[in-house]
Amino acid sequence: MPRMDGLRATMKLREERNIPVIMLSAKTEDTDKIMGLNMGADDYITKPFNPLELIARVRSQLRRYTTLGSLENKSNVYKTGGLVIDDERKMVTVDGDEVKLTPVQYKILKLLTANAGRVFSIDELYEKVWKETAFSAENTVAVHIRKIRERIEINPKDPKYLKVVWGIGYKVEKI
Repeated sequence: MPRMDGLRATMKLREERNIPVIMLSAKTEDTDKIMGLNMGADDYITKPFNPLELIARVRSQLRRYTTLGSLENKSNVYKTGGLVIDDERKMVTVDGDEVKLTPVQYKILKLLTANAGRVFSIDELYEKVWKETAFSAENTVAVHIRKIRERIEINPKDPKYLKVVWGIGYKVEKI
């Protein structure tokens, strides 16, 4: 792709839409496939491919999308296990107890919880929350993640919700 790679294109698409995405790539390593699927692709096909298989996969994704719809969260309440974020009231609770967060911590946690199970890279988190290009964002994001863990986790060193995916980024566990 001339301006951005498929992973970035998928992440940008996922910011606004929940439509089927099939990655078609020459990258055949398992890590490439896993990264593509974790970053938001619904399917991953490697070159060379059978055109009939591609058509079948497109039809499958369209059938699933038209049957189930986009399933976007319209309630503005994001929940995983005992962690609940009420975006209208800007309130976070864990097991019914209110948790106070700074605005930046709230934005990070909301982004991760609204996309529970999806891994966000450090640069992606920085760009989405701070709305600027990430330059050496690792320490900044790590400090905020640590502070969030101190507030929402029973044992921040063994987190239940906010997990690190080593070498890739962070996610909120889908519970």
